[in-house]
This record gives sequence, C-alpha cells and structure tokens, in this order.
Amino acid sequence: MSNEWQDALVTGQKVQVTIWDAEDDSIEYTFSSQIDQMGKTMLSLAAPSSGVASIYPLLQPGVVVGVMLEINPTPCIFYPVIASKPTAEGGIFWLKIPENPQIEFVQRRKHVRIPMVIPFVLEYMQADKPISMSARTDDLSGGGMRFTGMRLFPPAQQLRIKLPLAGGPQVLQLKARVVYSVQNSRKKHPEDLYIVACQFQDLEDAQEMALVRECFRHELKLKEQ
Repeated sequence: MSNEWQDALVTGQKVQVTIWDAEDDSIEYTFSSQIDQMGKTMLSLAAPSSGVASIYPLLQPGVVVGVMLEINPTPCIFYPVIASKPTAEGGIFWLKIPENPQIEFVQRRKHVRIPMVIPFVLEYMQADKPISMSARTDDLSGGGMRFTGMRLFPPAQQLRIKLPLAGGPQVLQLKARVVYSVQNSRKKHPEDLYIVACQFQDLEDAQEMALVRECFRHELKLKEQ
C-alpha cells in the first residue's frame, strides 16, 4: 500500500461501504461508516444504523466488501474481507486487508467513459410540465454519460434521470445538465435519433461510488471478451 493510502487509514476516518448479496451480486447496499480501530492488517468499522434488516445478514465472515476512502484529491476504493460480524446492532465489525489489495482510484476513473447500454427513463420540463422519455446509455462515467433518444436537447437543459444498475433493484435518481446534443449518425435503433452528452450534478458520495462500481463492472466484462 502506498503511504498516502496507509495515512488515510486512521481512527475516525469516514468511509462509504458497499456490500453485495451473495446469491445475486447485482443487488448491493451502500452505507456510511467510519474507522473505529486500526491495526497493521485489520480495521474495524461502525456497523450501519439504517437498513439493518437488509444489510446485517450479509455482514458475514469471509464476505468481500468495497470501502471508499476520501483521500484528497484522489479518493480510492479497496476490497477487504469481513473477519467478524457486528457485535451488536450499531456495534462494530472487523475487516482484514489482503496482502496485495486491489485499489481503484475514483478520480482517475471518474471521467473515463465506459461503453455500455442501459435502458433508463429521464424527465425534463417543457412549458412548466414534466415530460418523461425512455432512452439508452451510450457510455457512462462517474461524472456524466452520453445517451441516445428521440429528442434534441439544448445546452444547459436540466434532466432528472432514473438509472438502473446491473440489472438489479437499485435505481439511481440523478440530476444532470445537458452539455450538447447532436444528430446520431450511427444509430442502431429507429428511436436513437440523437446522441446527448450530460454532466451529473449534486452527486452524493454513495451515488458516485455506485456509478464508479458500475463502470468498473462493465470494464471487467469488456476485458474478458
């Protein structure tokens, strides 16, 4: 581990934790926590105070979790293994850091657009009335995306996007601002008339982590092909 990475592993450091359902890894839960105690290869985190019924049964020894550290200016995600389940509701649980941990730097990946197609629904205002429209992503990053659809949007148009992740139940509710839109010269479907680039706005840490995780999953699939 780099010195920067080690320096961030201190008592009181705030983190975002993601855990996946062992029976269906498209189902994931993210919660905020902080480091309670720190050792050479072990650390303990505060257990979640909400979503207890869904999350606590998943916090079992041997399960891998994703932990995002807020290291400025490059937050990173690493993947320790649960060593012990929470001592009690609202207690702590222990994680073991692998000898050669996999580390993903969020900022480096944040604006790397990964090609992927995800059907989603967006909403925009027209004459003070909300209009819904179906669309498809063309690519996605932790900071924005391009999508195809049947409407040309002006720059700075505000959008609300409902983006499902990995075919699971999680749907991100995102705010976005149109950067540009142009006629789509390489459309694969009749409804893909235009291609629109937009930038996400007011992202929460958990939303950004979920987007980065989605990009990471798709990038791995592309490398496996």
